[in-house]
Amino acid sequence: MLKSFFRFSSFYFLFLLGLFICLSNIISAQKTDVEIYFKEPAKHFSESLPLGNGRLGAMVFGDTQKEKIALNEISLWSGGPQDADLDDAYKYLKPIQDLLLEGNNKGAQDLLMKHFVAKGRGSGFGAGANDKYGCYQTMGDLFIEWNQPAQTISDYKRILNIENATSSFSYNRDGNMITEEVFTDFINDVIWIKLRSTKKKGLELKLSLYRKENLLKNEAFKGQIVMYGQLPSGKDKGVKYATVLKPIACDGSIISSESSLRVSNATELVLAVAMRTNYDYKTGILLSGDVVKKAVQDIQNIKGNFFVAKTNSTKKYQAWFNRCRWTAPIRKSSVDTMSTLERMIHYRQGHSDNHLPVLYFNFGRYLLISSSRPGLLPANLQGLWAVEYQTPWNGDYHLNINIQMNYWLINAVNLYDLAEPLFRFTKDLLPNGQKTARKYYDANGWVAHVISNPWFFTSPGEGANWGSTLTGGARCLPISGTLPLHKR
Repeated sequence: MLKSFFRFSSFYFLFLLGLFICLSNIISAQKTDVEIYFKEPAKHFSESLPLGNGRLGAMVFGDTQKEKIALNEISLWSGGPQDADLDDAYKYLKPIQDLLLEGNNKGAQDLLMKHFVAKGRGSGFGAGANDKYGCYQTMGDLFIEWNQPAQTISDYKRILNIENATSSFSYNRDGNMITEEVFTDFINDVIWIKLRSTKKKGLELKLSLYRKENLLKNEAFKGQIVMYGQLPSGKDKGVKYATVLKPIACDGSIISSESSLRVSNATELVLAVAMRTNYDYKTGILLSGDVVKKAVQDIQNIKGNFFVAKTNSTKKYQAWFNRCRWTAPIRKSSVDTMSTLERMIHYRQGHSDNHLPVLYFNFGRYLLISSSRPGLLPANLQGLWAVEYQTPWNGDYHLNINIQMNYWLINAVNLYDLAEPLFRFTKDLLPNGQKTARKYYDANGWVAHVISNPWFFTSPGEGANWGSTLTGGARCLPISGTLPLHKR
């Protein structure tokens, strides 16, 4: 069958077959310091394979019947700017201090809980998707579904290669070897998906995009799917978003059907996904441009095919990743055939695996490179990966410790320039922080408290027991402009 398919002479056929066997042996050898390996599809998002280029994110689940790729864009937030400062909070600062000096902690706490909180619902008590505070949200899902169920599935392998920032999985489907490869492009700024069948015309698929809420349109036409909508900003309208899915190469037929694309008789299929919002990273306000047009333009601006795009994107990624490398001796052992989960259990039981700490180290660097790009928003509580419409704790910026933790080792691993989003975000807090300093402390300078969002929230939280601490930023000065000197 292979001979007739390639239409080569027997000599060239045997040569290619031998080369394929050699390459298969190379591919099957797990790179235990740069590969995360699963032997089954993800049952939970925490088992999916995360990809990102600092703006776009993808979480690959690797299902053999209905593949799910969760989509993210780092600026997709509900909510919007708000005035959350209490106007007269500063009047209670001295009474609170006096009560503390008197030893009346309960009285001080009662005043604090009442007057040193945000106006209104603050962060929505950690569930602010429909409040003015908002929350980080998933863009939705891309589904790749087989037209018919398989009789047998075998030889399953799903790998995240953090050396070249690609996800791949393969499996034998009724005697037909299927491979899928995904990466987020650091150059073209789109997500690529490539599917291939060893059996000629072996791909029979349905492609669709899905979002369960705040959706205006999800339609397939002219060989692509366009999904767009608008998130709420409390009772107002908020961020506009758009996702465009377009087949870039296909040797079979593609038919548009309502909100899906039907792929038939294909051996290879290459897809591109573009996503945009109208959030302006420079100002933190919403622009009036057409987000669908911008997403379509991203695909139209693609340079090169899948192979060229992957090569160029990998080169850009590795310029960061290879700045700092930790190597350990390669030793043949039983872990070479284990999944990463099996290796972790094996290691926990006290067995040797000298590459597992190296893999952990490399994975941390990979996640930072994938979720923090100069000029954009910093990595949030979930980096940029979410499958929820109401992320835990709003997926926001916890200024007391969590945002710092994302960037703690950035200088030690030679990725200092990727901290630019954090430094610029801190600077962008100043205008709101100056108002908050005046309202709560009757002081010049600026202040931020525990939580923040892309709208540069600096007020205390809705609960003073956690939300009124000054660990987010404390550059307050009394109105006189000087601080009292402590007596020695």
